[in-house]
Amino acid sequence: MAKRPPDELVFDEDDLAPAVDRMAAMAEHGSGWVNFLPEVPEDAEVPRGGGLFTIFTARGPAVPLATWTPASRAKPDARMEMGIEHGSGPQALARLAEHQLALPPGWRKRSDHPKRGLVVDAPGTTDLDDALWWLLAASHVLARAPLTGEWLAQLHDRSPASS
Repeated sequence: MAKRPPDELVFDEDDLAPAVDRMAAMAEHGSGWVNFLPEVPEDAEVPRGGGLFTIFTARGPAVPLATWTPASRAKPDARMEMGIEHGSGPQALARLAEHQLALPPGWRKRSDHPKRGLVVDAPGTTDLDDALWWLLAASHVLARAPLTGEWLAQLHDRSPASS
């Protein structure tokens, strides 16, 4: 069976409703995930990797990749997960706190690695608008390139209804 490509949704961070609506539908059945890819201005200078030697560095990409996974419906205390692969170096959570983006109460750090990125989880009852706003704002702080505010959401919906 061939793997189905993700649905794609372009949205602006000034209007999260289209993305949040799709996230809410995925949260209803508790499966799938969303990748959020930011747009970079055409004329922006994006730091490039160092070729072969990047495997020895402790840095991720200059343009962040954010992800969101809904809480599993099979567990009553399940948590949603959010991650950001970024190239801003170690201790991303400390840098986010300096920008008034510390983890909200009830959220937990799962990993904060300079190359693999930042992974946090939040209660499954967390407001999706708040979760997505934090994820995108944190991506701006951790980006090593300017972001326009336009995003591409790649929706990997695994619900039976979406097949």
